[in-house]
Amino acid sequence: MKSKLWPWMGLWLGAWLCMPWTAGAQPLPTLRVAVQARAQVPDLVCAAAPERRRAPAPANADAPVPPDEAEVLAQLQQAQTPDALPLPERPTGRWLQAREAGPLRVGIWGDSHLAAGFFTAELGRQLQTDADQVQPRWLPASMGRAGVRLPLRKTCVRGAWRYEPAHADPRWAVGVVPSLVSMSSAEPGAALAWDLRLPDGRAQRQQLRLHYLQSDTPVQLALRVDEGEAQTLTLPPGPAGPAVLELQGDAPLSLIRLELLQGPWRWSALEMPLVPGTRLQLDVFGYPGATVAGWKHVGPLASAPHGPDGPDEYDLVALAFGTNEGNVQPFDAAAYAQTLRQAVTAWRARYPQAACLLIGPGDRGVLVKRPARKSRKSGRGPKTQAPKRGVDLLQFTRVHTEINRLQQAVAQEHGCRFWSMLQAMGGAGGAYRWQARQPALMARDLIHFTVPGYQQLARQLATDMGWEPAMLVPSAPSAPSPSSAPVNRP
Repeated sequence: MKSKLWPWMGLWLGAWLCMPWTAGAQPLPTLRVAVQARAQVPDLVCAAAPERRRAPAPANADAPVPPDEAEVLAQLQQAQTPDALPLPERPTGRWLQAREAGPLRVGIWGDSHLAAGFFTAELGRQLQTDADQVQPRWLPASMGRAGVRLPLRKTCVRGAWRYEPAHADPRWAVGVVPSLVSMSSAEPGAALAWDLRLPDGRAQRQQLRLHYLQSDTPVQLALRVDEGEAQTLTLPPGPAGPAVLELQGDAPLSLIRLELLQGPWRWSALEMPLVPGTRLQLDVFGYPGATVAGWKHVGPLASAPHGPDGPDEYDLVALAFGTNEGNVQPFDAAAYAQTLRQAVTAWRARYPQAACLLIGPGDRGVLVKRPARKSRKSGRGPKTQAPKRGVDLLQFTRVHTEINRLQQAVAQEHGCRFWSMLQAMGGAGGAYRWQARQPALMARDLIHFTVPGYQQLARQLATDMGWEPAMLVPSAPSAPSPSSAPVNRP
């Protein structure tokens, strides 16, 4: 697959990078297809993946484990830890407000902490809404990726698809706002499927817009709607850049299946109209391993594609990165600060009117090796050894504290609010304390959180930032002052 796809992609991606226009400067090339919905559509069933035989992993008595509490306390007492970050200033009154004519609209970008969906799902519950009142408009091209949970009833991926996140390669940042990721394939038979129904089985989405990268090479797809007969679609060739495949049903649609028949194809996002009764539009663009560099690679002139109702003008946009940046050792604070400023500048240029929030990473711990050895007296029974001297249990705590400090400074420069996961965990040593809780709030890797941990973080953010049900009540319209410029709501 790689040998077929890369030469072709290099030609048109390089040409498109040199073009002086942006995606939002003119209407996107759109292929509109009228489709017929069907009643009593069965549940989506994914093709069985080939079974992989794996030899059982041998037991490893020397596997790293969390350190003892006494070891952590000793280093906390001895370490010269930076001063604690100040708590975010609590807003007075309502921080956000839904618009008069629609739901509260929120877009949030981040890494694996967001990709799992537990943190954002709890934010929705904190607004005391029903599950079907929290809906996405945009879904990133990350379906089938390990560690990603999309807010759809079900999705299926078959065949060879490559994930292309914008943070990993500037070439992959072309035409992928807002998702910051794309999926590509050149393998005939590679297929995708989506169940568009609500969790209770109701079909309420009558339109689907699939955003892809157009090229001068024809692409053929087989389309099946609601398990009806397949029809062949030919995506017309044209100047390299974003394009749209729009499906319009005669009634709400349930299942969509697409199979690649010919040509290399790269797509970046699904866009769907909000279902009736939506009170919170929550678009989550989380990808495992992602860094804020995705927005830096996109650049300040990037504009997101949009549908017939106009661009996605959010009430609130948020960035939740930092864990993966802190994983690079040694950590270069100056280089990170430069990347962060460039990324946030591009992000704010794309969403200048929305309230903005930077979310700093939580604490991270270090696993230690405790090799088992036999007791000298009896010769029987394991006896644990202390970790080797010199293991710095707070090395990531120091890095994440510095990342939080830099994010706080950049947030202030752009009129954004800042909130720290590290502080919400109680500061230095939080990863070890949260892992020792019952139930555990930190995963055994001391990097990620458990489901209760993500939920606890979301509840704390709601408390600290004034995230409350009153925000969903539309505000009364008011005439803007003719002498005042648009104001960001910090």
